[in-house]
Amino acid sequence: MVNSQNQQVIKTLNVGKSPVGVAVSASTNRAYVTNIDSQSISVINTKTNTVIDTITLKASPVGIAVAPNGKTLYVADWFANTIFAVSTTPPYQSSTLTVGNAPAGLVVSPNNAWLYVTNRDSNDIAMIDTQNFSIHKRIKVGKHPFGIALSVQGDLLATVNVQDDTLSVLTLNTEGEVTKQSVIKVGYHPYCAAFSGDGRKLYVTNTQDDSVSVVDVELNKIITTIDVESTPEGIAIDAQNQLAYIANWGSNSVSIINTHNDSFIKNIPTGEKSRAFGQFILQP
Repeated sequence: MVNSQNQQVIKTLNVGKSPVGVAVSASTNRAYVTNIDSQSISVINTKTNTVIDTITLKASPVGIAVAPNGKTLYVADWFANTIFAVSTTPPYQSSTLTVGNAPAGLVVSPNNAWLYVTNRDSNDIAMIDTQNFSIHKRIKVGKHPFGIALSVQGDLLATVNVQDDTLSVLTLNTEGEVTKQSVIKVGYHPYCAAFSGDGRKLYVTNTQDDSVSVVDVELNKIITTIDVESTPEGIAIDAQNQLAYIANWGSNSVSIINTHNDSFIKNIPTGEKSRAFGQFILQP
């Protein structure tokens, strides 16, 4: 756990085996971590920075997202091609929905109406109606979509297409429907993306280039590339302080980038094989 004010590690917590996904909720002061080999989700109280519970699933959870109201977790079971909707209060009742092949990244619309899920091996996004928990439509994107990001304003959706080294940027109308799709070439083997607070830029981690591509959304092109440490995977934006945090799996560190002038700031040593797939920055 890193304090964003002094940019230092303040605590290391023991969770389950092979933690991957992270979701945070400011409304409930909770963080959730998927543990793929333990088939569980660790529940963290972010006020006390302690693990307070474990949710057991008959699944191998990877991606995770929490509804804006903090009442529901959405969890991707990579191997069973299903999505779990899990209540965030005990006894953690859940329901399941079959989606495409190898679901990975998830993001919920600001109005809590839609859940967007990348299906890596189906090369598409499942648009799910959260009210009746059913698939509204499937949207074709590039090859092997994995990471997914939604602008704060809710008008832009982006998927990272690992196999063809591209980024698909989808324009959404007020109903959450796609009206336009653009494809942008990024670095080698991209993994995750995050929008700047104003939605004008996208930051994309390139795992085999050890870099972050900075994309101008309006121009549909890379405007700069920032070197980080080895095998950058997860990325999240601290919009209040105009910073991006990048988890570097290969170098056991977190890199920090200034998103105002797109410059590298520093690396923070962390535990072994840092990985954070999802929204992992908690802001009030």
